[in-house]
Amino acid sequence: MVKMWRPDLESLEREDFEKRQLKLFRKRMKYVIEKSPFYRRKFKEAGVAPQDIKSINDIQKVPFTTKAELLKSQEEHPIFGDFPCLPPEAACRVFQTSGTTGTPLKVPVSKKDWFKNYFEQFSYYIYAYGVDSKDVAFFPFVYGLFVAWWGMQAAMEQHGITIVPGGGQSSEVRLKSIVDWGATVVCGTPTYIIYLGELAQKMGIDLPNSEVRIVVTAGEPGAQVPATKSLVERLWGAKNYDDIGSTEITNFGFECVAQQGTHLNEAMFLPESLDKDTGKPVGQGEVGELVLSNLCCETAPLLRYKTGDLVKFNYDRCECGRTFLRMIGGVIGRADDMFHFGGVNIFPSAIENFVRQVPEFSNEYQLVVPRQGSGKKLKIRVEPAAADMSGDRLQRAVKMLLDSIAYNVKITPDVEVTEIGSLPRFEGKARRIVKAD
Repeated sequence: MVKMWRPDLESLEREDFEKRQLKLFRKRMKYVIEKSPFYRRKFKEAGVAPQDIKSINDIQKVPFTTKAELLKSQEEHPIFGDFPCLPPEAACRVFQTSGTTGTPLKVPVSKKDWFKNYFEQFSYYIYAYGVDSKDVAFFPFVYGLFVAWWGMQAAMEQHGITIVPGGGQSSEVRLKSIVDWGATVVCGTPTYIIYLGELAQKMGIDLPNSEVRIVVTAGEPGAQVPATKSLVERLWGAKNYDDIGSTEITNFGFECVAQQGTHLNEAMFLPESLDKDTGKPVGQGEVGELVLSNLCCETAPLLRYKTGDLVKFNYDRCECGRTFLRMIGGVIGRADDMFHFGGVNIFPSAIENFVRQVPEFSNEYQLVVPRQGSGKKLKIRVEPAAADMSGDRLQRAVKMLLDSIAYNVKITPDVEVTEIGSLPRFEGKARRIVKAD
């Protein structure tokens, strides 16, 4: 029997979803107008009010919220800006974004959001993964301002799940702790989880025969890349489930045991998938930018927030019984990561999938993107999987990679085989795109 946290909400029909979401959206819109100077000013300038939103389609009358606007708000009104709905002293936790694309955004979290709303959100995910109070969860993250795994750990604690903290340890010690404590659940970025799996093999640790049965990955487009998921499950001998979120709008997506895409938590968010250029809704199965509205957040709810994530929606009922829409392939990529080269839109996650299907290469890679008009080709840097790989075998592997990319992506890049261990490894979010002249 499939476990659900809120079966009454997780299996609603689409029409009932929209009625509930519309009611909550209007309520949240009224709340931010009353409490947030940022939104009060924004909606007045746009000439839109809660009473104007009479149908789910009317939500398109509401202006978008962008990260650039939030950063400008914090620059002009330190420290949290004027978009939060509560005063700074109401925060019981503070986080900030990773700052990989610029200045970090500071995010306050109230006591109600931390102990009630975060718990509610992550309970959906914990049940979907099949985690229960008998499990032992290992979290290899460092105590800091980055939100990753804080909410999941806190919710698991409230559910009575044993937590083994893995911060402040080397990767070798973490692997020994996973085995010594009999961890059954491990969380991390896809990149770091794969690194731990490879390191375990070098250390002679048999992870596939350990107690680990569930690996939850988040923080990168990659948990739903077929070759990456397959690799994680092979290295760990465990099921790999996707978890999607961001610091500023919190976690909103989770994979269920059916593993047929990543569900979006429609009980607590109103999602849209929009054409990146026109801002108009795209159809089922088409790629669009994910735009989200918080329906329950108290501290700093965001309405029509442009996440920058590229997704494909599917509204069909999942085998697990949930009617929460699914993002097929999870987050396909970032709007700012996708690049146009040789007349083709290229998603780094697609290249990742092809690299990891070639057993002669290690699981690390790098994309070197030359300046448009330079006359140079896109370059993929890879490493041999073993030091004793023959030249002929490597040549065949390069051809296999090039054939896959040419057939599926319609480009012909250069492939550079580097020395083993020369490409960077990451514990947090991986940065594999290198810009070149």
